[in-house]
Amino acid sequence: MNCAACTRRLPWLTGGTIVIVADLLAEDSLQLRLHTPSSSQRLGCRISWCAPTEILDPTPLLSSNVLLLTNGIGLNIEDDRTWDAYVERLARVPVAAIAFGTGTAHRLLPSGLVRAAAAHDVPLLEIPRAVPFLQVHRHVSNVLQAERFAATTRSWEIADRCAHLAASGAALGPILAEVSRAAAGPVAVLDAAGSVIARWPESSKWSRDDLQSAASDELGSSVPLPLGNGDNLHLVVRRTGSDYPLSSLLAPAASIIAMQLKGAVHTTSRKTAQLELLLSQAPDWPGVSLKEFTRTFRSTGLDPEQDTLTVVSALPPGALAETWRIRLILQERFGIVRVIVSSGVLYAFAQRADDGDREGRALARMLLERFRNEIPDRPLVLKSPSGSVDEFRLGLAQASTLVRDTAGPVIAPELSLEALVAATAGQGARVAATKLLAPVIEHDREHSAGLLRTLAIFLASDCQPSRACRALYIHRNTLSYRIRKLQTLLALRLDTLEGQSTALMALRITGHEKTGI
Repeated sequence: MNCAACTRRLPWLTGGTIVIVADLLAEDSLQLRLHTPSSSQRLGCRISWCAPTEILDPTPLLSSNVLLLTNGIGLNIEDDRTWDAYVERLARVPVAAIAFGTGTAHRLLPSGLVRAAAAHDVPLLEIPRAVPFLQVHRHVSNVLQAERFAATTRSWEIADRCAHLAASGAALGPILAEVSRAAAGPVAVLDAAGSVIARWPESSKWSRDDLQSAASDELGSSVPLPLGNGDNLHLVVRRTGSDYPLSSLLAPAASIIAMQLKGAVHTTSRKTAQLELLLSQAPDWPGVSLKEFTRTFRSTGLDPEQDTLTVVSALPPGALAETWRIRLILQERFGIVRVIVSSGVLYAFAQRADDGDREGRALARMLLERFRNEIPDRPLVLKSPSGSVDEFRLGLAQASTLVRDTAGPVIAPELSLEALVAATAGQGARVAATKLLAPVIEHDREHSAGLLRTLAIFLASDCQPSRACRALYIHRNTLSYRIRKLQTLLALRLDTLEGQSTALMALRITGHEKTGI
């Protein structure tokens, strides 16, 4: 049995101690004598409890690292093979040591027992006749109870500091830092799939195997968070050699962390109905006036007079961890955060940055770096803080479009043609765009010529004939013929910037810009 970890004391158990086999030998009142050539490693094994027993096979009743106490009553064994089998079973448990009382049933330690204990590397201690058998049991029990009391006191001290941090408005990071310091190792909040939601230190690396290994750790380095809303999250500690059940030490602190996470959900997810209405009104420029949109904006709890940062991210099914991460990252920096997930897309709006003097673009770049570290492969668009509801609406349209074409976190440019078209295209512009493209659509219907698709791909290829030909799988002469035909039907020159821009705006206003792409 490897008991290397058992030789270490627990520095965080202020006022408490642990009991190891060597401590019993050093206790003068017990007068115990060691009868096996046991190493310092074996003598440093931590004792978990005492187990008095007089039966030949007590192993079904034993837990690991117990001190087995026996007077040998009923163990009148003469065959060394029986002693060997007896000790072998105890070694497999494993027990920390065997304490054998002499003078009651055995005047001396049985020689077969001594040889078997030495062979299986199990420390064999003799309790002399002058020492009451109960005295050893009482000594170990008193030390262990003192240890448990010290651990309980320590666990509530940790929880109390975490509670003070939470009450002072601290984000989750400082609370995890306190837990990490107490546990003397990195900590993280993981979901059931092993995805990291939050961690400390922020530079620590976690794999999907960490949750499984923590869950299988018999000393308990994984603590479930009592969220009560169906989310299966765990506080996980990467073990650093401590041999104490960290689940006992951190259970009260885990409740504080759970409260912080539930508070994040409540803060960011309330006003769901109002947020849904905001999203439905945002793209309806002709039907929803700025005044009406501003009323809806205010009803979500956002302030029209405050700068508003927008985050839009495409989420895979069941992306609980990524939703939490985005929420928590924003909540660390902003006083007001609203989050809603609609049709697989997360929309987050944040106001009242903790660093009010930071320029909006610089704040967005700082957040971009954080998102790239946390979720580098997730399509996510940051729109720099907007100073008005009208600008916010335009930025939301821009981010919602850009997120479809990005592979990772990016910052949206200050203005895009697509957002500008969406904001300025009234009913008249839509009718005009439809009329402009009608001859092309009619020609395709009659001749199956694919001219509308050719136009869309030609413009998407930045009007470069070679790129367009590769995308369309056609010869350059064929493309030239189609462009001439399009110019005739549209009454536009497609070799000028004005003609190209007009055609592109018409495609986007009518929703045909992705035709065939």
